[in-house]
Amino acid sequence: MTDTTPPSRLTRRRFVTAGLGALTAGLAGCAGGPVGDGGTATPTGTAAPDTDAALSEPATVPEDAECGVCNMMPAKYPDYNAQLTVEAGDRVFFCSPGCMAAYYVDPGHFEAAHEGATVADVWVHDHETTDLIDAETGWFVRETEADRVPDPMGANPVPFAAEGDANAYIETYDDLSASALLRLEDFDMELARFYRGRFFE
Repeated sequence: MTDTTPPSRLTRRRFVTAGLGALTAGLAGCAGGPVGDGGTATPTGTAAPDTDAALSEPATVPEDAECGVCNMMPAKYPDYNAQLTVEAGDRVFFCSPGCMAAYYVDPGHFEAAHEGATVADVWVHDHETTDLIDAETGWFVRETEADRVPDPMGANPVPFAAEGDANAYIETYDDLSASALLRLEDFDMELARFYRGRFFE
């Protein structure tokens, strides 16, 4: 049977059909469905970097991630950023060890969903090598002078993988003593307020 539909109507019908197809695909994306190889779908359907590393392992810092304390961009500070996971299954990124310390001590102050949450794992960058290390097995120096380390946000606790390197750093400066040597378990509210007090006001 010969199609007697005028060309203009046929073109319009094809246009509407194509538009409905695109709308359906768009709604599927907004529903959080697969978005191909571009990463996982966020609630808005936009592709996000694949940061689905096991929560017991560090993940690549997404370019658009914001610090969980100060909202700076951790990806801009690859030698100083930090990250942690909470047992609820969330991962939080930080621009610096000082911001990590503040969040570690009081997660619920910065994220209501993390009120009373238990921190599972923490990673920081070794001051000597800039390698990402497990903060629980590392050592920290309570640095009080912001101008001695070019990290973001002023003064920060300085992380080291080896105790010897931490002690060598302490011995470099007359105003630091053995009492400046810390473990992650030593982090408390006094330390958090020392480094990021304005975020607790």
